[in-house]
Amino acid sequence: MHAILGYSASDLADTSSPSSQDSSLVTAAMTHRLKAIKAIKKTLEEITDKRGEMVEEGNALMATCFALTYQSVLLDDGMVEYMTFIRGIVIVAIQMYVGGQRERSKMLFGEFIGPEKSQRRLEPFMREVGLIKREWVDSAMESINRLEGLLLTQEKEVEREYWGFLKKMGECLYTSSWKAYIAMTEHYGWWMMLSHERFQRVIEPGNQLGVLLATHWISLKQIMSVITETEEKASGDHDKGKGQSQKKEGGNDISLGIIRWLKYLNGLVDDEHRRYNRWPEWVEGQLDLDRGFFGRTH
Repeated sequence: MHAILGYSASDLADTSSPSSQDSSLVTAAMTHRLKAIKAIKKTLEEITDKRGEMVEEGNALMATCFALTYQSVLLDDGMVEYMTFIRGIVIVAIQMYVGGQRERSKMLFGEFIGPEKSQRRLEPFMREVGLIKREWVDSAMESINRLEGLLLTQEKEVEREYWGFLKKMGECLYTSSWKAYIAMTEHYGWWMMLSHERFQRVIEPGNQLGVLLATHWISLKQIMSVITETEEKASGDHDKGKGQSQKKEGGNDISLGIIRWLKYLNGLVDDEHRRYNRWPEWVEGQLDLDRGFFGRTH
């Protein structure tokens, strides 16, 4: 309940004009958000002793994580929490599965176990997507390759893995939008399953290399807008066929939220490293002028 109330308050604050925005909405959003997070932590600590109630408890936890995830896209600095709650959804799904609840029909978000079915469903739509403009990909790859010089020390292992996924995404864009999409999902799978310690290194705001990798990741997703929008539409058509709403909840909010994150992350890059961040700044500039510059239609 707190997660829903927090998300609703954030949505109301976000859709209000600056002149009429009620500051109490922001306060309420954060208050309910914190209460929801505390409730999640408490439930996760107790869940191992309640395996018989795992389906109901797990579904409630996953729904809460989803609400908190969507609220994160309404926050300028919400990328880290977005990633954290995505990981939370996966952890709960795995706990439900390991706990004996293998009947996915009983699980509210059963498709988190076995995402290969989703990829098979999407493939016919995604293979029809044309190639992204070559000059955009050239600029992305030039900037990504420039980061390699910052990855030479041994303690940068997790950052080098991160960089490798970005490079693969960019290289795939030259030949196949479908392969680039698969590379993007592989990157998601990588950070979703990182150990807590390694994940903390990825999201540490004081880690300038981590920030640069994040600005390049978000910028890559922007030039891939036609690809990600095709995924959204294909998923929406599938849900409609199952009698669910055609609109993918939060879809528009997510696209706006990612632009917010890029602006926020670009602002975290210090003067010493700004020369490595020219391309993400250029992407931000194009989106400021025209949200549809890279092909997104909504």
